[in-house]
Amino acid sequence: MCWAFTGFILTVLAASKVFVEAERVVCSFTSGAVYRRGEYAFQMTDIPVSLCTHVVYDRLAIDLYSKDTPYFTLTNPDADEPFDEFEKFSALKRTNPQLKLIICLRSIFIAQVASEPDQRRALIERLVQFMSTYNLDGVELFWADERFKSEESLYLLLEEVKSGFRAANYPTWEVTILIDIDHRGLDHARLCRLLDYVHIAGAGERKPKYGNNSTMPSANALFDVDDQTNMTLNDALQYWIDKGCPADKIVLGVVFIAQVFQLKKPNTVKTPMTYCTVPEDGPFCAYIEMCQKFNESDWTMGWDDTAGLAPHAFQTDYWAAYENEASVGRKGEIAREKGLAGVYAVALDLDDYRGKCGPAYPLLKSLCGSYRQKANN
Repeated sequence: MCWAFTGFILTVLAASKVFVEAERVVCSFTSGAVYRRGEYAFQMTDIPVSLCTHVVYDRLAIDLYSKDTPYFTLTNPDADEPFDEFEKFSALKRTNPQLKLIICLRSIFIAQVASEPDQRRALIERLVQFMSTYNLDGVELFWADERFKSEESLYLLLEEVKSGFRAANYPTWEVTILIDIDHRGLDHARLCRLLDYVHIAGAGERKPKYGNNSTMPSANALFDVDDQTNMTLNDALQYWIDKGCPADKIVLGVVFIAQVFQLKKPNTVKTPMTYCTVPEDGPFCAYIEMCQKFNESDWTMGWDDTAGLAPHAFQTDYWAAYENEASVGRKGEIAREKGLAGVYAVALDLDDYRGKCGPAYPLLKSLCGSYRQKANN
């Protein structure tokens, strides 16, 4: 069935060579991926600009300890020659002039900068200078951090960034955020009113456990949003909409990672273990490496839900929560059915971009194809 589904998605993609501009397929890539060893090094030329409407460069950071200018500077801590990388990023528009380029501002200091009016102004000035230099089209603030509470200063920052872009004669520059779907304590209506789009990460940590009389562990694939518990992805998205965030401002993000747990004995499990070499930071596995591990040995495949959104794999005492073509395709369908603004592939350098397990970019193509199905009816 999985192969039949994949064939359908590829047929849809082949039949549609012109994508509807209003539909967003946002693709991010991690700037540090270029420094991976050997064939897993992800180059700017690996970005499939024909499949993405928007590409997010992750990341730009805030350096509070810079002595060059007052307050701080903006930098890419992952790059040896950051300005060369930014120029390569800007050059993507030569291949696809319709492509929109977004920079992700990801820093633990965002909340600190947002709390001071002078620093907010300085941040906006530096963003305008940076984005105009490299011909960018928008900024994404990474808000998926427990330290970013629903503080007034953060809302003020979003409002002032947008007004600052208009004052600098860049009214079309987008202001977006990347935020977890179950982020607590938000003023959803206000947040979405201030932003052009909201990039919502529709994923959560799934920790395995054994049920009664079960030989196969599974995990809870539901969400708790504010005081609402055990919500499906569809219900959690509807919660955002009901709280005042228009569906046509919501972009559903799908994260292309696996988390592997080692089960020592029933009902006990540690935090995710380091099981792969890609990416190098954190206990996560990129799909490009996880799919190869599935092919190298026998794994028992299953699901944590009945909706086809949360696949898992089990081998001896190893258990993995991951995404596959069917699950991301179903998420694309949900985004389409709910009238969302688009879908978001997080990240290109986690997908099978080398075609190790079949055609390249299987997850992106499945997500993109299922969401865009309405454009081909």
